[in-house]
Amino acid sequence: MSIYNSIQAFNRAVTNLADIQGFSFVFMAASFISAERGPANILMSVDDASRDQAYENWQIALQKTDAALSKLDTSSVPRNLLKDVREQLRLGRMKVEAAQFTNPGTLRYGEIHEAIVHLFQARESYDKIVQQQGTELLRHDEDLAAVVFRVTMLSNLREYAGRLGSYLIAPMAVRKPIPAENVIHMRIIGGRIREIWHLLELGRKPDVEASSDDQKHEEANSRYMIGGLALIDHQIRTAQQNGVPALDAVTFTKQYSAAMKPLAELRDIYFAASVAKFEKRERIARQALYYTSAMAFVILGLVVGLVVVVQNYIFKPLFRGAEAIVSLADDLPTDLHRETRHVAEIQTLYSALEVIAIKLKERSFLVARLEHLAHTDGLTGLLNRRALDILGNSATENYTDLESIPFLMLVDIDNFKTINDKYGHVVGDEVLREIAQLMQNNICDSDYVARFGGEEFAILLNDSSCMDAAIIAQKLRLAVERLAMTTSDGSVLKITASFGVAQVGDQSWSETVNQADLALYQAKKAGRNRVRFADQVADALEQYSGAEIEAVRHS
Repeated sequence: MSIYNSIQAFNRAVTNLADIQGFSFVFMAASFISAERGPANILMSVDDASRDQAYENWQIALQKTDAALSKLDTSSVPRNLLKDVREQLRLGRMKVEAAQFTNPGTLRYGEIHEAIVHLFQARESYDKIVQQQGTELLRHDEDLAAVVFRVTMLSNLREYAGRLGSYLIAPMAVRKPIPAENVIHMRIIGGRIREIWHLLELGRKPDVEASSDDQKHEEANSRYMIGGLALIDHQIRTAQQNGVPALDAVTFTKQYSAAMKPLAELRDIYFAASVAKFEKRERIARQALYYTSAMAFVILGLVVGLVVVVQNYIFKPLFRGAEAIVSLADDLPTDLHRETRHVAEIQTLYSALEVIAIKLKERSFLVARLEHLAHTDGLTGLLNRRALDILGNSATENYTDLESIPFLMLVDIDNFKTINDKYGHVVGDEVLREIAQLMQNNICDSDYVARFGGEEFAILLNDSSCMDAAIIAQKLRLAVERLAMTTSDGSVLKITASFGVAQVGDQSWSETVNQADLALYQAKKAGRNRVRFADQVADALEQYSGAEIEAVRHS
């Protein structure tokens, strides 16, 4: 029996070593997929003089990725998962290829952003392979959990760091402001990076880890967690102050890539140390096989007892803790409870995870609440001006990709100051709420209504023709005119509103607002309770017959 157990231990060590070495090919491909974005970002941003060298560097990165993926063709990786990864890479590379031939002066934000998104999706597709292979390793032996977990965290840290920088490339390349949604994504990713780094800090054991790992950890902390994140924050602040980031895309990519380099090196050092550890285990198991005969019964009892203790009191709780950490990092619910049979260290770990789960839940609630307050008008419950500007800028930037032309409608309640002066602000607020509800009830689900300021509202029509916009404006005007409101003293309020309609086109969002505001001014000047159109809308309406126009006016 003792010889049998020694043989089993030896086979296990050999299998674990083979599994870890095979797993290294999986992570190597993941590293190359992430690293491919750097040369791609530079290629889409350089001038003509540097394009040939940038294209050559990009091709080298592509070859490394393809070679790493080819090594997996004969492995246990499912073919359908590899097919999905290659398809996303093909689409992303096609977008990069197209963007690099575009004149820098005419290069659009959307072209670069779309290419980057496809490369993101390629890595997301590949993460399924990493998860599937990691699960297979743990099925072989849960002793591999610590290695799989830490390498996964280090790999995710490098991937999130790359994504954080990529959100700046398109604005830098076209020298435009950073979109608000990009800043939101970057804040979320930055938070995840800091959370992962904190968890890695908690899991460090300097007394048993290699000194090179400690040195590289400190270098990664200095160059990326301090320097790299500071570089990102500086670009965001500069863009908010000056309209564009401080650096161009090429310069930023080079500086940021240098800051991220220790993250990849730290992952590689740890993985190499893990392989070395399992190689050492394999050698020890081989030696133990030679000397096991004399100690058969003693070893048998120790091994069985140790396996039971480790399996039930350490590895299983640790594995559940690792799963909980991954779930927390992805904002997913966890089901982790301390048990009296857990050793003190495991109970301490579970207590820390419970605290983290509570704090993350509190933070998610506060973030959701702040986001709601930041985009909502407190009186009417409608979107506020800030939220509408974000939607309007997005519609302007994606104007050429939309199936129909959006329209902006500005609405101003006529003589609202008189209502406030005569009946008081309480009645005035009730009028605003009634008008807000009326407009909300008379638009499509795909449209947006917002309080633009004071007694002024704005409506963004997303799926309308020129005639549709005119008809909707007239119907809303009549609906307001027919609104019956009675004050507490029995007075009947006569409410009307004036409308200005403009078309969202290839001009800036602020110019669209100005056009709608000018049309609204014309409606006020013409006597109020009117609908007036910006020049481009009025010109478009001329294609319709007189009867159709007259029907709109009296609808």
